[in-house]
Amino acid sequence: MPGPQLQHGDRGAEVARAQGLLNRAGALLDEDGQFGPGTEAALRACQRDAARPATGIIAAADWNWLESLPPPCPEIATEAVTFIAREEVSGRAHYDAVVAAPCYPGGDSGMTIGIGYDLRFEGGQFAADWGDRLDGDTQAALLPWLGRPGSAEGVAALARLRIGWAAAWFVFTRRSLPAYVGKARAAFPNFDTLPLLSRGALVSLVYNRGAAMQDSSADDRRLEMRQIRDALAAGHPEQVPAALLAMRRLWPTLRGLRDRRAREAALFQEGLEAR
Repeated sequence: MPGPQLQHGDRGAEVARAQGLLNRAGALLDEDGQFGPGTEAALRACQRDAARPATGIIAAADWNWLESLPPPCPEIATEAVTFIAREEVSGRAHYDAVVAAPCYPGGDSGMTIGIGYDLRFEGGQFAADWGDRLDGDTQAALLPWLGRPGSAEGVAALARLRIGWAAAWFVFTRRSLPAYVGKARAAFPNFDTLPLLSRGALVSLVYNRGAAMQDSSADDRRLEMRQIRDALAAGHPEQVPAALLAMRRLWPTLRGLRDRRAREAALFQEGLEAR
């Protein structure tokens, strides 16, 4: 549906609609209805990516282009795709300034590229996922880190590399997310009966923690994963947010992971309430 011309300083429902459409192209915007500098910068980037004049203005002719953008991952809501990407890289500007270089998130992680792509745990898929997106020199520099733990030395060794946003977004939406949707579907019964937004919260969980259910450690770090599985199997999705919140016990000092679980719980609940 066509809309009005929009530019910096505009506010309202049409701005929010445009932000949601731009998120299909990886803008990673809050759909807050405020056309501020972040929305303008994201619009210019999307216009450049689409080989359109980077005016930073949504003219009448731009609405057809925006409406024609396909959902980045049809099996979960675009809002959820944006949510996961922002949890991984914060935002487009932060990606370009910081995360475009390979990084080491710490702990058991490997060297990480793109939108949360861990070379330690995804190494077996690296060639299939990135072979047509990265030049030969970049691939050669990353190969020694496949299957290996990350380190500060790895950050230094790979500091010259940059993974462009177009490649990162393509691999994330076309290759990583479909695989993780499949993992979430296999892990959680009745996945396909859930609203798209609630599905996305579970995909975010699996993208971050994996889909394993069993743990023999004393603190049983997979207890809440099984609780979510069992609640869905019993037809009680309303119990899932509480299990996500309870999972925060596992990271008493890691605010980032605690907050992510809380945001996933809110996203899952939002999906339930909207259907």
